[in-house]
Amino acid sequence: MRRQSGTKRRLAVWVAGLSVLALAVAWLPARATAGTVVTLYTSESLDKVNEMKLDFEKLNPGITLNIYRSGTQVVISKLQAEQQAGGMQADILWMADIDYFEDLAKKDLLLAYDPPDTGKIPSRFKYDKARYHEVRLIFNTVAFNTLRVKTRPASWKDLADPKFKGKVGVASPFYSGAAFSTLGTHMTMPGFGWDYYQKLKENGVMVEQANGTVAKKLATGEFHVVSVVDFMVRGDKAAGSPVDHIWPKEGAILIPTPFAILKNAKNAEGGKAFLRYLYSLDGQKLFVKQGYVPVLPGVEGPKGMPPEKLEVVLTDQAYIGKHREEMKAKYRQLFELK
Repeated sequence: MRRQSGTKRRLAVWVAGLSVLALAVAWLPARATAGTVVTLYTSESLDKVNEMKLDFEKLNPGITLNIYRSGTQVVISKLQAEQQAGGMQADILWMADIDYFEDLAKKDLLLAYDPPDTGKIPSRFKYDKARYHEVRLIFNTVAFNTLRVKTRPASWKDLADPKFKGKVGVASPFYSGAAFSTLGTHMTMPGFGWDYYQKLKENGVMVEQANGTVAKKLATGEFHVVSVVDFMVRGDKAAGSPVDHIWPKEGAILIPTPFAILKNAKNAEGGKAFLRYLYSLDGQKLFVKQGYVPVLPGVEGPKGMPPEKLEVVLTDQAYIGKHREEMKAKYRQLFELK
Protein backbone atom coordinates (compact mmCIF):
# COMPACT_ATOMS: atom_id res chain seq x y z
CA MET A 1 0.00 0.00 0.00
CA ARG A 2 1.44 3.37 -1.02
CA ARG A 3 0.83 6.66 0.69
CA GLN A 4 0.85 10.06 -0.97
CA SER A 5 3.83 12.32 -0.42
CA GLY A 6 3.32 15.26 1.91
CA THR A 7 -0.41 14.62 2.30
CA LYS A 8 -2.03 16.17 5.36
CA ARG A 9 -5.11 14.64 6.89
CA ARG A 10 -7.10 15.39 9.97
CA LEU A 11 -7.53 12.22 11.90
CA ALA A 12 -11.04 11.00 12.52
CA VAL A 13 -12.89 11.38 15.80
CA TRP A 14 -11.16 8.35 17.28
CA VAL A 15 -7.90 10.33 17.28
CA ALA A 16 -9.41 13.58 18.48
CA GLY A 17 -10.88 11.65 21.39
CA LEU A 18 -14.39 12.92 20.79
CA SER A 19 -17.17 11.04 22.50
CA VAL A 20 -18.68 8.50 20.12
CA LEU A 21 -20.55 5.28 20.58
CA ALA A 22 -18.25 2.65 22.05
CA LEU A 23 -17.80 -0.37 19.85
CA ALA A 24 -17.49 -3.75 21.49
CA VAL A 25 -15.13 -6.12 19.72
CA ALA A 26 -15.89 -9.70 20.63
CA TRP A 27 -12.93 -11.44 22.23
CA LEU A 28 -12.22 -14.71 20.53
CA PRO A 29 -10.45 -17.44 22.47
CA ALA A 30 -7.13 -18.53 21.02
CA ARG A 31 -7.22 -21.49 18.68
CA ALA A 32 -3.62 -22.31 19.52
CA THR A 33 -3.13 -25.40 21.66
CA ALA A 34 -1.97 -25.27 25.28
CA GLY A 35 1.78 -25.05 25.58
CA THR A 36 2.16 -22.91 22.45
CA VAL A 37 5.19 -20.62 22.39
CA VAL A 38 4.98 -17.64 20.05
CA THR A 39 8.16 -15.72 19.22
CA LEU A 40 7.89 -11.99 18.57
CA TYR A 41 10.69 -9.95 17.02
CA THR A 42 10.06 -6.26 17.68
CA SER A 43 11.48 -2.76 17.99
CA GLU A 44 8.66 -1.62 20.26
CA SER A 45 9.44 -0.34 23.77
CA LEU A 46 10.21 -3.42 25.85
CA ASP A 47 8.41 -2.26 28.98
CA LYS A 48 5.21 -1.69 27.02
CA VAL A 49 5.48 -4.97 25.11
CA ASN A 50 6.00 -6.79 28.40
CA GLU A 51 2.75 -5.24 29.68
CA MET A 52 1.00 -6.59 26.57
CA LYS A 53 2.63 -9.97 27.10
CA LEU A 54 1.24 -10.25 30.63
CA ASP A 55 -2.25 -9.15 29.59
CA PHE A 56 -2.29 -11.41 26.52
CA GLU A 57 -1.07 -14.48 28.40
CA LYS A 58 -3.67 -13.89 31.12
CA LEU A 59 -6.42 -13.83 28.50
CA ASN A 60 -4.93 -16.78 26.60
CA PRO A 61 -3.92 -19.46 29.13
CA GLY A 62 -1.47 -21.93 27.64
CA ILE A 63 0.15 -19.49 25.18
CA THR A 64 3.56 -18.00 26.00
CA LEU A 65 4.88 -14.94 24.16
CA ASN A 66 8.66 -14.89 23.78
CA ILE A 67 10.15 -11.51 22.89
CA TYR A 68 13.33 -10.49 21.07
CA ARG A 69 13.63 -6.71 21.17
CA SER A 70 16.14 -4.31 19.60
CA GLY A 71 16.23 -1.32 17.25
CA THR A 72 14.43 -1.72 13.94
CA GLN A 73 17.56 -1.99 11.81
CA VAL A 74 19.15 -4.46 14.23
CA VAL A 75 16.03 -6.65 14.14
CA ILE A 76 15.98 -6.58 10.34
CA SER A 77 19.67 -7.53 10.19
CA LYS A 78 18.98 -10.47 12.51
CA LEU A 79 16.07 -11.62 10.35
CA GLN A 80 18.13 -11.34 7.18
CA ALA A 81 20.96 -13.35 8.74
CA GLU A 82 18.51 -16.04 9.88
CA GLN A 83 16.94 -16.17 6.44
CA GLN A 84 20.33 -16.74 4.82
CA ALA A 85 21.09 -19.44 7.40
CA GLY A 86 17.96 -21.40 6.61
CA GLY A 87 14.90 -19.64 7.95
CA MET A 88 13.65 -16.85 10.18
CA GLN A 89 13.07 -17.95 13.76
CA ALA A 90 10.33 -15.44 14.53
CA ASP A 91 6.62 -16.20 14.28
CA ILE A 92 5.45 -12.59 14.34
CA LEU A 93 7.06 -9.23 13.56
CA TRP A 94 6.31 -5.72 14.83
CA MET A 95 8.56 -2.77 14.05
CA ALA A 96 8.89 0.64 12.43
CA ASP A 97 9.92 -0.12 8.85
CA ILE A 98 6.93 -0.53 6.57
CA ASP A 99 9.21 -0.78 3.52
CA TYR A 100 10.63 -4.01 4.93
CA PHE A 101 7.14 -5.43 5.44
CA GLU A 102 6.19 -4.45 1.91
CA ASP A 103 9.23 -6.33 0.62
CA LEU A 104 8.33 -9.42 2.67
CA ALA A 105 4.78 -9.27 1.30
CA LYS A 106 6.03 -9.07 -2.29
CA LYS A 107 8.12 -12.19 -1.61
CA ASP A 108 4.99 -13.93 -0.26
CA LEU A 109 6.54 -14.38 3.18
CA LEU A 110 3.65 -12.90 5.19
CA LEU A 111 0.44 -14.65 6.18
CA ALA A 112 -2.75 -12.82 5.17
CA TYR A 113 -5.07 -12.74 8.18
CA ASP A 114 -8.00 -10.43 8.89
CA PRO A 115 -9.29 -11.28 12.37
CA PRO A 116 -13.05 -11.86 12.70
CA ASP A 117 -15.16 -9.10 14.24
CA THR A 118 -12.66 -6.33 13.43
CA GLY A 119 -14.67 -4.84 10.59
CA LYS A 120 -14.81 -1.46 12.34
CA ILE A 121 -11.02 -1.12 12.14
CA PRO A 122 -10.41 1.20 9.14
CA SER A 123 -9.32 -0.85 6.13
CA ARG A 124 -6.39 1.52 5.48
CA PHE A 125 -4.69 -0.02 8.52
CA LYS A 126 -4.86 -3.54 7.06
CA TYR A 127 -2.16 -3.32 4.42
CA ASP A 128 -1.99 -5.44 1.27
CA LYS A 129 -5.14 -7.48 1.91
CA ALA A 130 -4.35 -7.89 5.63
CA ARG A 131 -0.81 -9.23 5.19
CA TYR A 132 0.42 -6.63 7.69
CA HIS A 133 -1.40 -4.34 10.07
CA GLU A 134 -1.32 -1.00 11.87
CA VAL A 135 -2.58 -1.83 15.37
CA ARG A 136 -2.15 1.64 16.97
CA LEU A 137 -0.73 4.98 15.91
CA ILE A 138 2.60 6.66 16.69
CA PHE A 139 3.73 10.09 15.53
CA ASN A 140 7.15 11.68 15.35
CA THR A 141 6.88 15.25 16.50
CA VAL A 142 8.64 18.17 18.21
CA ALA A 143 9.00 18.11 22.00
CA PHE A 144 10.52 20.57 24.44
CA ASN A 145 11.63 20.96 28.04
CA THR A 146 9.16 23.31 29.70
CA LEU A 147 11.77 24.66 32.14
CA ARG A 148 14.24 25.50 29.39
CA VAL A 149 11.85 26.72 26.70
CA LYS A 150 9.41 29.51 27.60
CA THR A 151 7.85 30.08 24.17
CA ARG A 152 6.05 27.00 22.91
CA PRO A 153 7.52 25.76 19.57
CA ALA A 154 5.25 25.62 16.54
CA SER A 155 7.23 24.06 13.70
CA TRP A 156 9.76 21.42 12.74
CA LYS A 157 11.96 24.36 11.79
CA ASP A 158 12.25 25.39 15.44
CA LEU A 159 14.83 22.60 15.78
CA ALA A 160 17.10 24.71 13.57
CA ASP A 161 16.54 27.94 15.52
CA PRO A 162 19.97 29.33 16.62
CA LYS A 163 18.65 30.04 20.13
CA PHE A 164 18.66 26.25 20.69
CA LYS A 165 22.15 25.71 19.24
CA GLY A 166 23.83 22.69 20.82
CA LYS A 167 20.65 21.77 22.72
CA VAL A 168 18.79 19.84 20.02
CA GLY A 169 18.51 16.04 19.91
CA VAL A 170 17.29 13.46 17.40
CA ALA A 171 17.40 9.67 17.18
CA SER A 172 19.66 7.94 14.67
CA PRO A 173 18.01 6.70 11.46
CA PHE A 174 20.53 3.84 11.50
CA TYR A 175 18.91 2.46 14.67
CA SER A 176 15.41 3.91 14.87
CA GLY A 177 12.85 3.10 12.20
CA ALA A 178 10.82 6.12 13.33
CA ALA A 179 13.82 8.37 12.78
CA PHE A 180 14.41 6.91 9.32
CA SER A 181 10.75 7.40 8.36
CA THR A 182 11.00 10.99 9.57
CA LEU A 183 14.16 11.58 7.52
CA GLY A 184 12.56 10.19 4.37
CA THR A 185 9.37 12.17 4.91
CA HIS A 186 11.26 15.43 5.46
CA MET A 187 12.94 14.85 2.10
CA THR A 188 9.57 15.19 0.33
CA MET A 189 8.09 18.04 2.40
CA PRO A 190 8.18 21.50 0.78
CA GLY A 191 10.79 23.73 2.40
CA PHE A 192 12.73 20.88 4.00
CA GLY A 193 14.93 18.30 2.26
CA TRP A 194 18.70 18.24 2.77
CA ASP A 195 18.84 22.02 3.23
CA TYR A 196 16.88 21.53 6.46
CA TYR A 197 19.28 18.86 7.69
CA GLN A 198 22.24 21.09 6.83
CA LYS A 199 20.70 23.73 9.09
CA LEU A 200 20.28 21.13 11.86
CA LYS A 201 23.96 20.26 11.48
CA GLU A 202 24.92 23.92 11.73
CA ASN A 203 22.75 24.22 14.83
CA GLY A 204 24.77 21.54 16.59
CA VAL A 205 22.12 18.82 16.60
CA MET A 206 23.11 15.73 18.61
CA VAL A 207 22.33 12.36 16.99
CA GLU A 208 21.59 9.81 19.72
CA GLN A 209 21.01 6.12 19.12
CA ALA A 210 17.40 5.72 20.21
CA ASN A 211 14.26 7.74 20.90
CA GLY A 212 14.40 6.62 24.52
CA THR A 213 17.77 8.32 25.00
CA VAL A 214 16.51 11.49 23.33
CA ALA A 215 13.45 11.55 25.61
CA LYS A 216 15.56 11.04 28.76
CA LYS A 217 17.96 13.85 27.87
CA LEU A 218 15.00 16.12 27.15
CA ALA A 219 13.55 15.36 30.60
CA THR A 220 16.86 16.19 32.33
CA GLY A 221 17.22 19.44 30.41
CA GLU A 222 20.34 18.40 28.50
CA PHE A 223 18.26 18.89 25.36
CA HIS A 224 15.88 21.84 25.07
CA VAL A 225 14.01 20.73 21.92
CA VAL A 226 13.98 17.39 20.14
CA SER A 227 12.44 15.28 17.42
CA VAL A 228 10.95 12.25 19.15
CA VAL A 229 7.97 9.88 19.17
CA ASP A 230 4.92 11.38 20.84
CA PHE A 231 3.95 8.65 23.32
CA MET A 232 7.28 8.81 25.15
CA VAL A 233 6.83 12.50 25.89
CA ARG A 234 3.25 12.04 27.12
CA GLY A 235 4.44 9.23 29.37
CA ASP A 236 7.28 11.30 30.83
CA LYS A 237 4.97 14.28 31.30
CA ALA A 238 2.44 12.12 33.16
CA ALA A 239 5.27 10.88 35.38
CA GLY A 240 6.13 14.44 36.36
CA SER A 241 8.95 15.36 33.97
CA PRO A 242 9.01 18.99 32.70
CA VAL A 243 8.31 18.06 29.08
CA ASP A 244 5.59 18.53 26.49
CA HIS A 245 5.15 18.13 22.75
CA ILE A 246 3.37 19.93 19.93
CA TRP A 247 1.70 19.03 16.68
CA PRO A 248 3.92 20.98 14.23
CA LYS A 249 2.04 23.28 11.87
CA GLU A 250 3.53 21.37 8.90
CA GLY A 251 2.13 18.14 10.37
CA ALA A 252 3.15 15.42 12.78
CA ILE A 253 4.68 12.47 10.92
CA LEU A 254 2.73 9.24 11.16
CA ILE A 255 5.23 6.46 11.82
CA PRO A 256 4.08 3.14 10.37
CA THR A 257 4.81 0.35 12.85
CA PRO A 258 3.31 -2.72 11.18
CA PHE A 259 2.57 -6.09 12.73
CA ALA A 260 2.68 -9.29 10.67
CA ILE A 261 2.60 -13.07 10.95
CA LEU A 262 5.27 -14.90 8.95
CA LYS A 263 3.85 -17.35 6.47
CA ASN A 264 6.25 -20.10 7.56
CA ALA A 265 5.72 -19.41 11.27
CA LYS A 266 5.96 -22.47 13.50
CA ASN A 267 3.14 -21.11 15.63
CA ALA A 268 0.91 -19.17 13.23
CA GLU A 269 -2.21 -19.84 15.33
CA GLY A 270 -0.58 -18.27 18.36
CA GLY A 271 0.39 -15.31 16.17
CA LYS A 272 -3.22 -14.96 15.04
CA ALA A 273 -4.34 -14.99 18.66
CA PHE A 274 -1.92 -12.16 19.47
CA LEU A 275 -3.17 -10.08 16.53
CA ARG A 276 -6.77 -10.63 17.65
CA TYR A 277 -5.73 -9.39 21.08
CA LEU A 278 -4.03 -6.26 19.70
CA TYR A 279 -7.18 -5.35 17.77
CA SER A 280 -9.53 -6.20 20.64
CA LEU A 281 -11.10 -3.73 23.04
CA ASP A 282 -8.79 -5.04 25.78
CA GLY A 283 -5.71 -4.49 23.63
CA GLN A 284 -6.77 -1.05 22.41
CA LYS A 285 -7.54 0.16 25.94
CA LEU A 286 -4.09 -0.98 27.06
CA PHE A 287 -2.57 0.96 24.16
CA VAL A 288 -4.35 4.11 25.36
CA LYS A 289 -3.16 3.50 28.92
CA GLN A 290 0.37 3.29 27.53
CA GLY A 291 -0.08 6.63 25.77
CA TYR A 292 -0.72 5.43 22.21
CA VAL A 293 -3.47 6.58 19.84
CA PRO A 294 -5.91 3.68 19.19
CA VAL A 295 -7.15 2.52 15.79
CA LEU A 296 -10.46 1.15 17.08
CA PRO A 297 -13.29 3.68 16.67
CA GLY A 298 -15.04 4.52 19.91
CA VAL A 299 -11.96 4.24 22.12
CA GLU A 300 -11.00 7.61 23.59
CA GLY A 301 -7.43 8.71 22.95
CA PRO A 302 -4.71 9.17 25.60
CA LYS A 303 -4.40 12.08 27.99
CA GLY A 304 -1.84 14.78 27.33
CA MET A 305 -2.57 15.38 23.65
CA PRO A 306 -1.45 18.89 22.55
CA PRO A 307 -4.08 21.60 22.08
CA GLU A 308 -3.05 22.38 18.48
CA LYS A 309 -4.99 20.92 15.59
CA LEU A 310 -3.45 17.63 14.60
CA GLU A 311 -2.26 17.74 11.03
CA VAL A 312 -0.75 14.49 9.77
CA VAL A 313 1.96 13.93 7.18
CA LEU A 314 1.92 10.46 5.69
CA THR A 315 5.25 8.84 4.88
CA ASP A 316 6.16 8.50 1.21
CA GLN A 317 7.20 4.87 1.08
CA ALA A 318 7.85 4.98 -2.66
CA TYR A 319 10.49 7.66 -2.11
CA ILE A 320 12.00 5.97 0.94
CA GLY A 321 12.22 2.61 -0.82
CA LYS A 322 13.91 4.13 -3.86
CA HIS A 323 16.36 6.37 -1.99
CA ARG A 324 17.10 4.33 1.13
CA GLU A 325 20.83 3.74 0.57
CA GLU A 326 21.39 7.21 -0.84
CA MET A 327 19.82 8.79 2.26
CA LYS A 328 21.89 6.61 4.59
CA ALA A 329 25.13 7.56 2.87
CA LYS A 330 24.37 11.28 2.76
CA TYR A 331 23.17 11.41 6.39
CA ARG A 332 26.26 9.54 7.58
CA GLN A 333 28.50 11.96 5.72
CA LEU A 334 26.64 15.08 6.82
CA PHE A 335 26.68 14.22 10.53
CA GLU A 336 30.10 12.55 10.38
CA LEU A 337 28.84 9.24 11.73
CA LYS A 338 30.86 6.02 11.53
